[in-house]
Amino acid sequence: MYIHDEYYFWRIAYQLMMKNQFELMQVNERNHEIWFQKTINKQSVVVRLFMRNFDWANHLKRDVSSVLGRVKNIQNSLRKKEVVIHNLYISELAPVDDWESVKKPLQLKDKKNIFIHTYYLDEQNRMAELQRFFSFIDAEAPGLTVLDNEEEIVRQIQQIKQNMMNKHHEQKREIASLFNHGKPVLTYLLIAINVLIFYFLEQQPGGSTSTQNLIDWGAKFNPYILDGEWWRVLSSMFLHIGFAHIIMNMLALYYLGNTVERMFGSVKFFFIYFLAGIFGGVASFAFNDSVAAGASGAIFGLFGALLFFGFENKKLFFQTMGTNLLFIIGLNIAMGLSVPSIDNGAHMGGLAGGFLAAAIVQMPKRRRFILRIASLALYVIAIAGLFLYGTERSDAASNPQTAIIEANEHLENQEYEKMIDVLTPVIKQDNHENEILYFNRSIGHYYLDNLNQAKEDLQAAIDINPEFADAHFNLALVHRDLGNYNKAYEHAEEAVRLKPNNEDFQDFKRNLSEFRNSLN
Repeated sequence: MYIHDEYYFWRIAYQLMMKNQFELMQVNERNHEIWFQKTINKQSVVVRLFMRNFDWANHLKRDVSSVLGRVKNIQNSLRKKEVVIHNLYISELAPVDDWESVKKPLQLKDKKNIFIHTYYLDEQNRMAELQRFFSFIDAEAPGLTVLDNEEEIVRQIQQIKQNMMNKHHEQKREIASLFNHGKPVLTYLLIAINVLIFYFLEQQPGGSTSTQNLIDWGAKFNPYILDGEWWRVLSSMFLHIGFAHIIMNMLALYYLGNTVERMFGSVKFFFIYFLAGIFGGVASFAFNDSVAAGASGAIFGLFGALLFFGFENKKLFFQTMGTNLLFIIGLNIAMGLSVPSIDNGAHMGGLAGGFLAAAIVQMPKRRRFILRIASLALYVIAIAGLFLYGTERSDAASNPQTAIIEANEHLENQEYEKMIDVLTPVIKQDNHENEILYFNRSIGHYYLDNLNQAKEDLQAAIDINPEFADAHFNLALVHRDLGNYNKAYEHAEEAVRLKPNNEDFQDFKRNLSEFRNSLN
């Protein structure tokens, strides 16, 4: 009877969803078709229930072929490499001709290995086929005793449908609740603070791209951090270098911050953001000697928090954001490795710090004490290790750019001897043939009236880079002060040739020429 077939159909569906924890993929109640999915033994197991009578075997075979086509369309949403399809037909009667060949397992090689098993649950073979199916999924088959009272059967069917619907809605509410634990208030506040600081920084002479401005406003600068200014690890999170930098970071903060703050709530988001930013800043201190600024470490920490969410909710992670998120992280890592100016230490440190921070604060309504303590211990140990490593290698003598920046600081403070002391160890290293190092040291010697040393440094700078116009000009000044007017004129003439539009160079050359002529 049709009513019995319908009862079997819904009773099996109920067993799969309520007892065996299969996930409902799609329902076509009108056509009596339901699809379920579950991961079993590292395989994506898909169950299709279909209630229909087939008079002929070729009709049945055609439907099996259509199932293969539909599975090919959804295989990208199935995470495992192997997909096993269990195709169950509930019918009162079997086809009148030979149809047994349909029950043979099929295999389709496409993007994944797809296996299909077909079961035909007609009245004669119902229990045997049901046992065969449930043994495949290593589960117990339900008892299918049907009452004679049709009204009671209809009532039970309606009850089963209602229970399944309630379960489905409950699962949807649980998923929705994961993304609704807070409003992105802190995200918007952080964006406003970053933009406001950037605005004021841009008002300074040289703007946000001036290295000196960045240092003065709190950028990460290793020599000052070694002198005790550890607050720079935190303050550098609010500074950005140029419009492109802040626009890209604030866009990333807007989208990632919205998601993470809604998932974790504002308080936990606060800890994730700043713990990740601090971790990224210390990692930058350990691996990058250059001046650094930006919220990138904290923003990568939000990526790390989402990865922790994936660690806790693998299935939902890949159903919602997983593939796209992993692609974006991979793309950013690849860009960081290929573009020298990107601070990979801050990015990778922020990513790891965000993951650990999320494990410390944990998802809402989760209480995993051991994981929290272990993550906190690992965070502290990692921070300490990065600090020790960075302290050992952050020596001004090991990096020309850092030495030049520090020397310019001493120049502004008229500390010429300190300026020379910073630059000399770097110059002595054989692997550094940097004309800027000699040029800057010559300035220190010049102001200390060490004119011969200044002359030697400027000549060394010109030997490295004969097109260095400023070095030619300064060497002309030194030769003039030493009384070597012909030499001074030669270098003044070369400086004008290299920079013909520089009025200072032209005026000096003209005045020097007049002075030489007055001596004759």
